[in-house]
Amino acid sequence: MKLDKIIKAVRRDTISELLDNELRSSDYENVILYAEYTISTDAEYRFFRSRQDKDIGELLKDGGIWLERLCSLNQLCFLIDHFLSQYNKKTDDVLVIDIIDYLYSQKI
Repeated sequence: MKLDKIIKAVRRDTISELLDNELRSSDYENVILYAEYTISTDAEYRFFRSRQDKDIGELLKDGGIWLERLCSLNQLCFLIDHFLSQYNKKTDDVLVIDIIDYLYSQKI
C-alpha cells in the first residue's frame, strides 16, 4: 500500500485495520515498514515484524522482490506527530515527502 494511506490510517487511529493479527499484537517499535525495491513517494510499502534474535537490516528479499527499510511504525507515528505539530494542516502526501526527506537526511 502507499505510504500516504498508512499515514492517513495513523492520523485517524485506524492503523490496526491495516495490520494482520500477528502485527496488531506487536509493539509498534517491532513493526517495520519496507518499500518495494526502493524508498520513494510512489513505492508500495509492506509491514514486517522485527525479531530481536534476527536483525532484518536495511534490505530484505521477500518472494523475489527486494525491499528497503524505511522505519518502524513507532518512528513513523512520532514523525507524523512532529511534522503536524509544526503545521497541523499538512496533507498526507506532504507528510510523505517530509518524512522520507527527514529519514534520508538522517542516513547521510
